[in-house]
Amino acid sequence: MQTFFGIPISAYRRALREWGPFTFILLIFFLSGAAGLVYQVVWTRKLVLLFGTTAYAVSTVLSVFFLGLGIGSFCGGKLADRSRNPLRLYAIFEILIGIWAVVFIVGIDRGEFIVASALQSFSSTRAGGVALRAFLAAAFLLVPVTLMGTTLPLLSKLIGRSDSTRGMRIGLLYVLNTIGAVSGCLYAGVYGIEMLGYTKTTYVAAAINVGIGIVAFVASIYLPYERTAQTPINVEPRDIQTRKTKLIFIAFAVSGFCTLALEVIWTRLLSLVFMGTTYAYTAMLASILIGIAAGSLIAAAIADRTKSPGVLLGLVECLAGIGCAATLIYIERLPESMRAFRQTYSLDFDGQMMVLFASSFTVLLIPTLLIGMTFPLAVRAVAQSHDRLGNDVGLLYGLNTFGGVLGAIGGGYLILPLLGAHDGLLGLSVLLLLVGAVLIFGNVRRKSFAAVALSLPIVLGLFVWMRLPEDVSRSLNKSYLPAEHHVVAYKEGVEGTVVVSEPEGNTGNSNRALWINGVQATQSIAKGVRMNRFQGVLPFVFDRDPKTALLICFGSGITAGTLSTSDLEVTGVELSHDVLGMAHLFEEDNWHVLENPRLHMNVDDGRNFLLTHEGKYDVITFEPMPLAVAGVSTFYSTEFYDLCKMRLAPNGIVVQWVPLHATNLEVVRTLMSTFQSVFPECTAWFINADLFVVGTESPLHIDIANAVKRMTEPKIAEGMRGVGLVDTVDMVSSFFMSRDAIAAFAQGAPLMSDDRPWVEFLVPRILHKETVGESLEALTPHFESPLAYATEAGASGDPELRERLDRRFRARAITLKGIRVIYSGGPMSHPEQFLEQALDIDPSETLAQAYYGEIAPQRTAIYLRQSKFADAEAYLDRFERYVPGRVDVWKLREDLYTAWDQPGKAAAARDKYKELSQVSR
Repeated sequence: MQTFFGIPISAYRRALREWGPFTFILLIFFLSGAAGLVYQVVWTRKLVLLFGTTAYAVSTVLSVFFLGLGIGSFCGGKLADRSRNPLRLYAIFEILIGIWAVVFIVGIDRGEFIVASALQSFSSTRAGGVALRAFLAAAFLLVPVTLMGTTLPLLSKLIGRSDSTRGMRIGLLYVLNTIGAVSGCLYAGVYGIEMLGYTKTTYVAAAINVGIGIVAFVASIYLPYERTAQTPINVEPRDIQTRKTKLIFIAFAVSGFCTLALEVIWTRLLSLVFMGTTYAYTAMLASILIGIAAGSLIAAAIADRTKSPGVLLGLVECLAGIGCAATLIYIERLPESMRAFRQTYSLDFDGQMMVLFASSFTVLLIPTLLIGMTFPLAVRAVAQSHDRLGNDVGLLYGLNTFGGVLGAIGGGYLILPLLGAHDGLLGLSVLLLLVGAVLIFGNVRRKSFAAVALSLPIVLGLFVWMRLPEDVSRSLNKSYLPAEHHVVAYKEGVEGTVVVSEPEGNTGNSNRALWINGVQATQSIAKGVRMNRFQGVLPFVFDRDPKTALLICFGSGITAGTLSTSDLEVTGVELSHDVLGMAHLFEEDNWHVLENPRLHMNVDDGRNFLLTHEGKYDVITFEPMPLAVAGVSTFYSTEFYDLCKMRLAPNGIVVQWVPLHATNLEVVRTLMSTFQSVFPECTAWFINADLFVVGTESPLHIDIANAVKRMTEPKIAEGMRGVGLVDTVDMVSSFFMSRDAIAAFAQGAPLMSDDRPWVEFLVPRILHKETVGESLEALTPHFESPLAYATEAGASGDPELRERLDRRFRARAITLKGIRVIYSGGPMSHPEQFLEQALDIDPSETLAQAYYGEIAPQRTAIYLRQSKFADAEAYLDRFERYVPGRVDVWKLREDLYTAWDQPGKAAAARDKYKELSQVSR
């Protein structure tokens, strides 16, 4: 007899006959799971672009997706039990899914305005809008996701003939499909969308579907399906068996509800730790799926060996509830442990991603592993006969999925806003415990045995309960605040967790920060208010007479307040009710804007508002979150700017923030190039080491008379002086470059599109790198005088103003060199030499004064550490000469003389600081 490695060839052939078809089924279902998760990511993102990013819109899309899976599971179970060849049906469905995916991705953008017209008709009421979005999502998704839902019961019927291995085989089928989903999640979230875009990523997944469909169809010819008569496993009386089966069905539906609701809460909590980048969401989803796959694998190995799968399922549900509660303990410790890890190791982005994934995986491993064990055990418990196997698996998975739909909705709309993340997670944990207890009592004959089985969960539950923190969500929201800040207001809402903080001892309601899901949205310190004031005045310095404005992203309301202090009728759009609820905490700086009758606020997604409302505006301006946050890049795409252009009145302008911080030269060039591709007549303005670009379709020039008029309005003049923009020269001198200079700077840069939002993936990788200096180095050769871009009347009139603007331009060119040095090398690179040169040309150069004021404390601290007290004194003398009137110079002198052991001078400096501080108040 021929052998191979000592084993007869016949044994290999026998194993191939017995296990080859099963292995083939596992492989194609792995690929099917990968393609399905790619579709979930792509379809959800594309429909959210169309329907809006409000929680209602996102939940509507996801609910329809899971609803389709549930319907498909029910239908697939019935088809499986009636079909003579389930593999052939599976093959046909996979091909249809791939074809539908291609039709969807090709047609979704082309049908955008048809959908928009329908949404406009229902935008007057939230209920109507949600209902229409549900209908449209169903039209787009219900067919393919229903077909996806049929695949598990069809293949379960095919491979689950043997009573002795049924639980193991179906469990492994679920495991491989889930591992495939992990692969699809990582492919789409890490590589596919960034490098290929939505369309090509979909083509790859569709090719997989069609390919495995063709292969499976061919295999169905050579792997004929044979029905086999089987004896039911359970020999209990039929009424008892039916009661237990119904109980497991109900329990598994409740388990599905808890699982999806928990996923919503975990995502909210972990996003406070990891920041809401696309990589963070990918890592969290992958961690959950891996845990579920691992749990299913364990359960698949033991399911066929247990005599009481219902009891074991109940015990696992109880332990899952305890494990979910225990995550609160570990999540609270995450910020501290991650800070310690960063301090110990210097990691590149890949290393940081590994830490992020390992952290989320470790926290979620135990509960997700236990949740993953439930499906194979439930299948083993309810699937008593091969004749009804397809129906049983389909019904089981379908009920679990329907429960998940309710969980996804209930978690976001009810549990989080009503109970909060901490209590909501505890409530779901208790619900899982109760489900497990009911299963145990319902599947044993002797109640004493049930009490013994529940003793372990009770002991573990008490152990975890005694170690639970007070409120994890509040603790996490404190963890990312600056050390000197405390929480002023806190709200867990449908759209996110909103926090306002301020330094200890702060008086009034200035100097505060607004945080949304752990990300700083805005702050009312001098720099933040300066940018908002500037944004509110900028539309008035051109040869235009705006009467209407649209402001997207309300934030602290300072920009809205500045815009509304004019003849403008301002329409505001803000995603979150809770952000608007914090506006009163910034009313000193936003000038009680919500009480201003000229402001008309709407709670909506800004992009969707543009798509579904027909108004025309003279000005459209935005305050988006940082580019690293998932989804924000869609405010910088060509398609978004086309939407803006559609809503502009004749000669209307768009004002867009282009950050230099937390980006790099490649990103800045792309953002500028994309903007100019839609608005060819554009200018760039420099404020706070960031840019604003202003664009339109018709020729655009600075009108100095308009700027003077706006800057001399009493309320505006007072507000602008408070942030260091003291007059028209300061405002107009923020001009940086014109249309031709922008074109030269951005030449050859790729454009940002909705289909390939690659910036969203790049920016998190450079988030903590200092790149402003590099961008400024490339920008400064294109710096231009505002007089070259002014109207003819403005350029030739008021010789004194022209001379001041020219002098400021020459000084500003040198100031920019100093700023570049600051960002490239810090105070040790001696940027003062450039700032002082600029101030020698124009002593009123406010930008040079502002940056000198920022680096003076750092430079003084360096001198004090080096005990160079005389040098520090000479430095402060020079600083005070170039930047007169700074109150904080006396605080620096107090520190100096205290360190220098000159108590008399230190006391005099302290008294002077107190005196001037009282005067400034």
